[in-house]
Formats: sequence, C-alpha cells, structure tokens
Amino acid sequence: MPIYRLEKTDGDLSKAELIVAQETDLQLEEHLESWLENSPGALIPDEIVLWIGRQTSARTEENVVFPDLLGVDADGNLIVAELKRAKTPRDTVAQLLEYAAWANELTEEQIHAHAEGYLEKPFQNAFREAFDIPDDEDIPPLNSAMRLFIAAGEILPSVAAVCRFLRTTYGMDVSCLSVSTFQTEAGEMLVGIESTVGDETSTPAKKQKRSESPSGRWSRDKPVKEVVREAAHEFTGGDTEMEFTPKELFEIIIKKYPEFNRATVLGQITPGCPNHPSQKHHSGKHKSYWRVGVGKYRLYDPDRDGADEAEAS
Repeated sequence: MPIYRLEKTDGDLSKAELIVAQETDLQLEEHLESWLENSPGALIPDEIVLWIGRQTSARTEENVVFPDLLGVDADGNLIVAELKRAKTPRDTVAQLLEYAAWANELTEEQIHAHAEGYLEKPFQNAFREAFDIPDDEDIPPLNSAMRLFIAAGEILPSVAAVCRFLRTTYGMDVSCLSVSTFQTEAGEMLVGIESTVGDETSTPAKKQKRSESPSGRWSRDKPVKEVVREAAHEFTGGDTEMEFTPKELFEIIIKKYPEFNRATVLGQITPGCPNHPSQKHHSGKHKSYWRVGVGKYRLYDPDRDGADEAEAS
C-alpha cells in the first residue's frame, strides 16, 4: 500500500507530482500499541473507543495471557486488539480467540476493576466522560457483544481467510488491519492503516447484537457524516440555538437506516465539534457542531462560536 507526498510546483496544484514516501522498518509492534492507545479513533474511524487495559494480565485455565489492548465502545461492547510487528504468525487467531474466551466470561464488576486499575478513576465516570453521557442517563450493560481486532505489518492470507470465515459463517465481529509506516524526505512519519478483513456483507449464522448490519459496518453510498448532519438539520430546522442529543439524532436516523450503529452518531459529532475536550489538538477539522454541555449539542454558528474559539485560544 504505497503512500504518496504531494509536491506542488510554483504553488500550482494542477502541476503537482505524487512522490512515493519510503517505507520504514520501525519496531512496529511496540510503537503501534502506543499509537493506538493514544489514538483509538485509528482503530475504528467512525466511533469512539475507551481503552480500559494494556497488556492486561488475563488468567486462563492453563496459563496467564496478556491482551495488547482492551477497551469498550459506546454500546458497552468489549474490544480486544492483538498487535504484531511484521507478519501475523499462524497462531495469532488462536491467541486472539483465547483472549476473547477469557474476556467473554468477565462480569461487569471485573470489567470495572480492570478499567479502574488502568484509568485510575471510577469506570462509570470515565465512561460518561468518553461517550458524553449525562448523569441522568444510564450507561449501557457491558459485554453484551465483543469486537476483535488484529493489526499487523502484514496480514497473512491464511490468517485473513480464517478471520473472514469466523466473521461470515459464525458472525464473529473480527477485523484485520494492515499497518505500514513511511517517512518523507523531510523526515515526517506517515502511517497507513488498511482494512483487509471487516467489510464482508454476507449473512452470518449468528448476528452480533451490536448492529442489524451483518458486518456491523456502513455499506450505503451516503457517508455516515452526511447522514448524521442531515439528521441534525432535520431535528433543528437549521436553528443554531436549538439543542439536541446524539440519542435524538439516532432516533431520526434509524427510521431511514435501521442498520445504523448508534455509537457512530457521537463518533461523527465529536470530530466536527471544535470545543469538545477530545478535539483540542484538532482545530483544523470541519466545524459542524458546538458542545453546549454533557451530551448536549447544537449546530455550529461561525459568528458566535468562531469568536468563542478565538477567545479560548
């Protein structure tokens, strides 16, 4: 998967050239674990992930295993990520399933304990902060479904085939991501992440509870960002004074798209909300919403909100 740098000539974009960035050989496994821990949105681009453990000590009947990253999504589903530096060994899937079997037996109390040891704060507080849930709204039950990820420098065809079989035949929400690192002539580091397993749409034998979509992924032509934006404008009528919650937008969306994932709504609002705590280092992104309070938003008003941004900076 080549990555290109765009080199412009005299500022004329039409004359620009694509210059191939050189692939590098970093200690990918060590760095990737930290990168994904610091930037969980890279694992699931349309959603928010709350990590609750790294190299968590997991005792099975025979030994102690250590999942690389353990997290939860907005629906309370557990996320288990196994990361490899280069090629995925053949036993990677077995290793991931061993972690999944362990995680599947975790009670809510055990999940809280693991999370609080990692987060150093009460789990419920961290969950509400991550997913913008007000105090008067209940958080979802934990571990009703599981999402499994393998990320590596190269996903072997045999590993991809087994994961695809588990996904399409048995309905397991397992995905494989191929990760490459590149360096430009100026020394800038670039990372490419490509999904190799995870977009299958064939009907599984057992569907996950997370979504009515067999793959759990959006397959319509309209981008999810546009779907959420249209729902916000439908709810408010374009009034930048009117407040809404992600839940209210989701209730509009599922009438048109029953397979839409509820967690995706907040995952699309947050990047377009410049005053959201998670966006303090991403001011260059599009601005569509403004956070009024915990779990409450309105449409972005460039005159009023732009002035608030300038004052805050």
